[in-house]
Amino acid sequence: ELKVEQSPPSLIIQEGPTGINFDHSFTTSDTFLWYRQDQGKSLESLFLLMSNRTVRKKGGLTASFDIKAHGSPLHITASHPGLSATYFCAVDA
Repeated sequence: ELKVEQSPPSLIIQEGPTGINFDHSFTTSDTFLWYRQDQGKSLESLFLLMSNRTVRKKGGLTASFDIKAHGSPLHITASHPGLSATYFCAVDA
């Protein structure tokens, strides 16, 4: 059975760095995609991670690809109101 999980399921940031993690049970995966959706707007592509140990940074966000951990953490390094949104991750297995 294939499983996909995000932890925590939702996150409300007060201050300081934090993040969410996307985990999956696929034995092979070569692409993670992170998206952002502002309230009432369309999905916006944030990061495309195509190889192990890839790290991408953008405006207070850092995403990475770790094939051994079967996951892609998204770290919010500097919380501010402009980062308030819904974030989605997808994996190509």
